[in-house]
Amino acid sequence: MFDNRVLVVGDVMLDRHVHGHVRRISPEAPVPVVGLLGEVCTPGGAGNVAAGLAGLGCDVTLAGLVGADAEGELLREALGSKGVARRELVERPELITVSKTRILSEAHQQLLRLDRDGDRDRFAAFDDDLLARVLPLIADQTAVVLADYEKGVVTPKVARAVIAACRARGVPCVVDPKKVDFSPYAGATVVTPNLLEAERTAGRPLTDDDEAGIAAEELREALRTDAMLITRGPQGMTLALPGAVHHIASRTRDVSDVTGAGDTVVAVLAACLGDHWPIADACRIANTAAGIAVGRPGTYVVQAGELQAAWGGLSPKVLGRQAAAAVLAEARRRGRRIVFTNGCFDILHAGHLACLEGAKRLGDLLVVGLNSDASVRGLKGPSRPVIHQDNRAGLLAGLACVDVVVVFDEPTPVELIELFEPDVLVKGGDYTIDQIAGADIVLERGGRVVALPMVPGLSTTAILDRKAG
Repeated sequence: MFDNRVLVVGDVMLDRHVHGHVRRISPEAPVPVVGLLGEVCTPGGAGNVAAGLAGLGCDVTLAGLVGADAEGELLREALGSKGVARRELVERPELITVSKTRILSEAHQQLLRLDRDGDRDRFAAFDDDLLARVLPLIADQTAVVLADYEKGVVTPKVARAVIAACRARGVPCVVDPKKVDFSPYAGATVVTPNLLEAERTAGRPLTDDDEAGIAAEELREALRTDAMLITRGPQGMTLALPGAVHHIASRTRDVSDVTGAGDTVVAVLAACLGDHWPIADACRIANTAAGIAVGRPGTYVVQAGELQAAWGGLSPKVLGRQAAAAVLAEARRRGRRIVFTNGCFDILHAGHLACLEGAKRLGDLLVVGLNSDASVRGLKGPSRPVIHQDNRAGLLAGLACVDVVVVFDEPTPVELIELFEPDVLVKGGDYTIDQIAGADIVLERGGRVVALPMVPGLSTTAILDRKAG
């Protein structure tokens, strides 16, 4: 979707998620005993912004400070797995790599978080080393992000030097702020505080659109930025531009996890500004991306394909097969159980709904493979389908039990099953296991195949026959 070069400078962290089952309380203290099932490491902080840019197709470079420790090595591996290949990480033995370890139950409930924060003053002592790496890179970038989490990397000196270099070279600079005093961010292209950060800096509550708009314009003028964007969660966004304030309604539907939503906004803004989008349009598509991110579990990296589809008016649940594979791979890394089913779903009816709801109860994420119009014609003849594939996909995506919809052209979904590697394969109807396409693939991987009974008298063919009669 985007093909540009973006530099991210900021506080890089390692996010570690430890999954386990809870079956008893410890006899030593009134705490749960967690039986370890697995561990997932992902980039956090500025690393998550960089991962988001890579997911959008950008050529991203990440600059920051890390320690000479095991966490630093895990962070590099996690960045590589997210496609962040260009890294200007200044490593010093005096530092420790910032990390957050979350202990999660089998039901994905957070039980405990362990933070390993570095010494802010020690990080700040290496700002000259960081600038020596960063400043020569700016001239070759289409956009720059300052991701400040107040861990000590983005000192006022670093912020001012990077922003000045961007201004001098005409490179857009997006700032995600954490400091109470925004003055080091003066002259940036756009600063993106969330509501709490904006209220803290403005010194007053911002309870409605008017108050948020006034504060955004005051901050924009004080900092001499091109724009000030306050992200307000369910209330959407407030964007202040010279002579105009825009309120952008939230695009969020079902909220699964708000972690990392701000990183998503910053990444999309930088990608858009690097492609010379008007700031207002860049904020609107960033708002769309945030809506996708909070609808997915964990810190989610929005993929270019799903953002493009959502921006075009399609449900973010309707994905191409590669985008879906990326979503499911991340879900699997987080210990989620994936269920797959497929069908034509031509004239969606209560029998379909019963099957889909039954399938969802067998796992955490339900993926529906939907036969394309060409595939349906090949299976059922030239008079079918009655409903176009885009409309059928949209109807399925509107169901709460459905998490992902993928349209396929083949007669059977075997290729999708091979790609997605579901834990459970479900088919509705009077099938034996050997009659279900892809059953052998799932069973060979140790998965489960289930045939759910149909609701008597309910089928698309029967409905059409009654109408014709």
